[in-house]
Amino acid sequence: MKDMNISGMDIIARDLMHTLLGDVIGQGAFRRVYECTINPEIVIKIETDGYYHHNVHENEVWERVEWTSHAKWFAPVINISPCGKVLVQKRTEPIPKNKLPEKIPNYFTDTKPDNWGLFDGRPVCHDYSINLLMEKGMSNRLVKAKWLSFT
Repeated sequence: MKDMNISGMDIIARDLMHTLLGDVIGQGAFRRVYECTINPEIVIKIETDGYYHHNVHENEVWERVEWTSHAKWFAPVINISPCGKVLVQKRTEPIPKNKLPEKIPNYFTDTKPDNWGLFDGRPVCHDYSINLLMEKGMSNRLVKAKWLSFT
């Protein structure tokens, strides 16, 4: 790989993307979420903005909560690329309105129902790069969820 020229790497990168990325199943201001063609149990999040680092933030949150009781509230992160532009996460199922939790940890702030799904039958947040975990810590305090408009 070290001897490969830039155009050769561009071809491989495009080929790899076409091989792994399926349909776009979600999109926000800074990322696109793709089905993974070789494993339907995961999604691939591609950062589309150069300034914000939502994938990196999400990965850091997961690394901090993974081995705690708080992990039950989060869709697990599987891997992140060295530059943070590509994040691999466990896939959630769409969550019906009646399955949204009435109370959630006080560190969740971006409470759009689209940011939540079902994983192993329980509601989890799958878009948690914006949160107050640093400010509030891993508080066990639950607050009444103020769900934004359901789309």
